[in-house]
Amino acid sequence: MEQDSYSVPEVIEALRSVGVQEEVIEYIVPIAGYESRVSGVPFVRDAEDKISPSWGIFQANIDSMAPGIYQAMKELGVELPGVTPKQDKILSTNKAKLSSEKNFTQEQKKFVENWFATEADLNANALVFKYTLATKMQDESTDDFKVAIDAAYVLTTQKFADLENDDAQALKKDLENQYVEYVNTPDDIGIPEPEDGFEPGPILNTTTTMPPMEEKTAEEPQEYSSQVPKQAPTFEEAQYQTRINRLRPEYKKDNFLKYFDTVTSFKKKDPTTFKERSVAKPTEINFMGTPVTTQEIIDLLEP
Repeated sequence: MEQDSYSVPEVIEALRSVGVQEEVIEYIVPIAGYESRVSGVPFVRDAEDKISPSWGIFQANIDSMAPGIYQAMKELGVELPGVTPKQDKILSTNKAKLSSEKNFTQEQKKFVENWFATEADLNANALVFKYTLATKMQDESTDDFKVAIDAAYVLTTQKFADLENDDAQALKKDLENQYVEYVNTPDDIGIPEPEDGFEPGPILNTTTTMPPMEEKTAEEPQEYSSQVPKQAPTFEEAQYQTRINRLRPEYKKDNFLKYFDTVTSFKKKDPTTFKERSVAKPTEINFMGTPVTTQEIIDLLEP
């Protein structure tokens, strides 16, 4: 069964759960606590105003806040009886040519009153406030939530402004302090407090014992020359070795064979690939009074 009244932290969390901004929560908590106070207890779930038809924790006025109440009930899945398509459009948008068109019928008012008195829980009341604030800001043509809240809760805001009203000032100060204390309290990390008579048990040894490491026997020392990596010879050493090699009789032969392939990398053309050329006929010339041919001269010159 739903409880009858709520604490400041519960109201704060309910408003947060429906998406109300923190600065709005800080401003409305003292006002709502004063508005819904019954026999000195704030935030009474089914609080009813004695003068106006206002209900619930945030004292939603059934006459003047019908669009916001209807939008919240519609989101919660509460079916209001006798709603016509035209009325649904007017209440859902908070727009009408005449303000009287935004009202509930008498049958609907009784239904809403009973809903607040018997069914609407804390979260439902918080959702009603969210929508009634939005419609009030629309009615007042303002983006300042304080202007809309002050217009919706005129008497309470006037009492809070009156510093000589001890009753209103005392409750306002108390609720403001509770709000500050709650929002500044660190989150509980879930460590339980020990009960009375609790005696701690022995401290368990959680030290991990490591297995003994294998002992490695020292290996026999190797020769120093085998342990030192071979290095490239210096320039002087290479130059000296070259001179020694040149003294060997077979140096020239080995060196020639080593570079033979490189020196003779070019190859003569295959004679079969030569082009045939016409050979000129032997030409006769007069050599010291004797006619000879060029071929005869070549033959004489050959050994």
